[in-house]
Amino acid sequence: MDDSILHTLFPDEGILRPVVVQEVRFGKVLMVGYMNREAFHKTLDSGRVTFFSRSKGRLWTKGETSGHFLALVSLRYDCDGDTLLALVRPQGPTCHTGTESCFDGRPLFPETDVRPAFETLGDLSATIARRRGGDPETSYVARLLSGPRSALLKKLVEEAGETMAAIYEEDAPGTRSEMADLLFHLLVAMERSHTPWEDVLEVLEKRTGKGGLEEKKERSQTPQKKGHTP
Repeated sequence: MDDSILHTLFPDEGILRPVVVQEVRFGKVLMVGYMNREAFHKTLDSGRVTFFSRSKGRLWTKGETSGHFLALVSLRYDCDGDTLLALVRPQGPTCHTGTESCFDGRPLFPETDVRPAFETLGDLSATIARRRGGDPETSYVARLLSGPRSALLKKLVEEAGETMAAIYEEDAPGTRSEMADLLFHLLVAMERSHTPWEDVLEVLEKRTGKGGLEEKKERSQTPQKKGHTP
């Protein structure tokens, strides 16, 4: 790590920097805490997010009492060098109330509140995972997860065909609905095949491209083979 960056973040021992904690898979904001230089180094050394607790007046590793640690994946800093972003894998609920995030269910203006798309995707994936081992007689998802593999594959083909038909017919509402059905069954297939989001997104990351707009435009005009960067 560049010493100049560390000096910008923590020019002295007493300074505290806010840390936004974000779940790495779906990007959900879990909590906000504060780090001093010592907490920063302990976080790096232990791999578990550690804060300086202003109320306790000491270092505090999230999960030291509950066991719900925040496993560090990556640390980022903002353009001014005065705020940190911690990307983590939470080991249990983050909030002391037992919810996944300290911000769950607390909109200031419920009548106009909008959920970020990634929250819907994350919650849906978690719901599907909870259906594993459920009663196939009462749960459609449990039936797809435990029944013949051919049943799930048939649904994927069926939903893909219906999506294609809606697109061909330029049926905008139908396209949205069929795409949702297709994505839902893809999520079920990911759960059944034990394919984590990280593996899928790693493949997609390689297809994002690193060049400028002109480079991307040039590549878009060249026929691509399956699996190549678009």
